[in-house]
Amino acid sequence: METCDVPDDNPALTASERRWTLFGRSHLPYRILLLAKMIDRVTSQDVREKAAMSLAEWRVMSHLELMGGCSASEIAGAAFVDRSEVSRAVAVLEKRGLIRRDPNPRNRKSSLISLTEAGRRLYVGVRGERSQVFKDWMADLSDQERIDLDDKLRKMMRRVVLSNPDAFLG
Repeated sequence: METCDVPDDNPALTASERRWTLFGRSHLPYRILLLAKMIDRVTSQDVREKAAMSLAEWRVMSHLELMGGCSASEIAGAAFVDRSEVSRAVAVLEKRGLIRRDPNPRNRKSSLISLTEAGRRLYVGVRGERSQVFKDWMADLSDQERIDLDDKLRKMMRRVVLSNPDAFLG
């Protein structure tokens, strides 16, 4: 499969290629982190334009759609983010009528958060567009290359977790 044709004089690509090569091939974790930050930057701009929300708010909605009703702590744990970031996002989303809080039968000190119908409609609309963006980003990889990449990243993830398991508990 051929890669997309981009002119050599594209300033954004030139700057990004410079960042990419900064530490060389031996620093693959840096490159993974850099790519994640680049994806965050584009996603943040996209959800701000399409849904008038922050990336943190979008992530809360995404986790609620995938996890169902859950607490802010559960979302923070699943996303590896600070609970206060989730709490701020939840407050904004609740004010906009996109999520609701219900009593948590497992813990009286917390609420179960879920998407409202308006929140689900907004999520589905934006997610549909985001899915196409993801497909475009992966267009240069064959189906087998995508599977292989996922397998390799999972192997790396397992090594990271096993290097310090206590960092991933609780």
